[in-house]
Amino acid sequence: MASVLLAAPSYAQDAEDADAAPALRSSLPAKPANTTADPTAGETEEATAAKPEPAEFVVPPLRSSLPATDLRTVIRPVPPSQSARLPSVAPSLPAVTREADARAEYEPLGLRLGSFVMNAATSTGLGLRYHSSEGDESFIRSTGEVTARSDWERNSLEMRLAGGYRRSLTGIEEKLPEGDAYLAGRFDLTDADRLTASAGWTLRDDEAGDGKENTFSGTLGYERFGGIIGLKTGIGIDRTVNETDPTLDNTALSSSLRLSLDSGAILQPFVEIGAFGRDFDRPAAGDGLRRNGAGGEAKVGLTAARDDLAGEIALGYGYEWLDEDRLADISGVVGSASLTWDASELLRLTGSASTSFAPTSTAGASGVLKRIGELTVTYALAPNAFVVGGGELMLEDYAGIDHRVTTMTLKAGVGYKFNRTVEVGLDGEHKLVSSDAVSGDYTDSSITATLTFHK
Repeated sequence: MASVLLAAPSYAQDAEDADAAPALRSSLPAKPANTTADPTAGETEEATAAKPEPAEFVVPPLRSSLPATDLRTVIRPVPPSQSARLPSVAPSLPAVTREADARAEYEPLGLRLGSFVMNAATSTGLGLRYHSSEGDESFIRSTGEVTARSDWERNSLEMRLAGGYRRSLTGIEEKLPEGDAYLAGRFDLTDADRLTASAGWTLRDDEAGDGKENTFSGTLGYERFGGIIGLKTGIGIDRTVNETDPTLDNTALSSSLRLSLDSGAILQPFVEIGAFGRDFDRPAAGDGLRRNGAGGEAKVGLTAARDDLAGEIALGYGYEWLDEDRLADISGVVGSASLTWDASELLRLTGSASTSFAPTSTAGASGVLKRIGELTVTYALAPNAFVVGGGELMLEDYAGIDHRVTTMTLKAGVGYKFNRTVEVGLDGEHKLVSSDAVSGDYTDSSITATLTFHK
């Protein structure tokens, strides 16, 4: 199960360190910044005084600190977290305080290559696992990650390549490979208009039994944030290839449109609509029926933009009509959320939620209405040490048949950084699965000690 014991690496640099790579521009923030802030707030008093006062209203420039929230319909695969990824020290909070300055001394400096800042990390962990149905296991897991971000005045480019591998040493025989590749770019057409594009690949070996699954994704979008109404639209394509069950192979096309009220308030409402279609390569193994379909969704939500609170939450309804008359349509309440709250200089709370119409080859089932919610609490014991705890709840409802699966996962851990390069961690996880299928209930517990090197 994916570990929550990680936090986005900070690029905060000590201003006195001449060898440190400069902090990235706000065009690609480590965490969503205050989107209502005046984009000229960082200028010096002299420069501000030298600028002439505008005689009339002008369209404000595109706010580079705007969080890059992906428009994602319910049939798009939910980006999986890397389960073999190891803990990272708690991120520095946005407030410029002694606490944040102290933490910056333990942040990786990265490597500057021209106009790019690159970071790399590699980790190795040893763990013990107990599965109520399969027995005991000892395992080793290794990960590696390389990221690069541009430091341009306009436009941006971001790259990421990561992989992980978990292998049994004793007990349960399993090998779980994982991989991620991601490339995203932004092109500023004007001060208020931009084009966005991204391409990605993920590989996961699902412990639930669905097997190795490759997902290839691409998106193309347009954004405009001039005036009081903001617009964001995009199209996406996702190709899923399952190496264990080829009847799950499919191609999905989707489009989304969001209109937001950019009033400058802390809370700003938005409406979002989407349309999608999905085509499977072949009939399902369970009943020989093809699960092709098309549908749409509509949501309303709020974005939050404050120094200590950032993110969004939305709720709506989705429906997918299947071409096969012998299969029931998929529908239900859909929701999404991504929120970060810095309750104090030492305490951070993050929450997320997602809804998806996942494919299945189970006989008689049209698909799986999957809802996931997660909460993580991180507390800094010292500038270079933290504890973290949290939980995840996943509800899976099979459309067309009477079958439900509930999975609850509890997680906790501790991390300690010796310096900018070396970090150790200890994390534990306990998963409880409840299913109305015969012998579908089980528990799965593990504990892992890790060693991480940063560059």
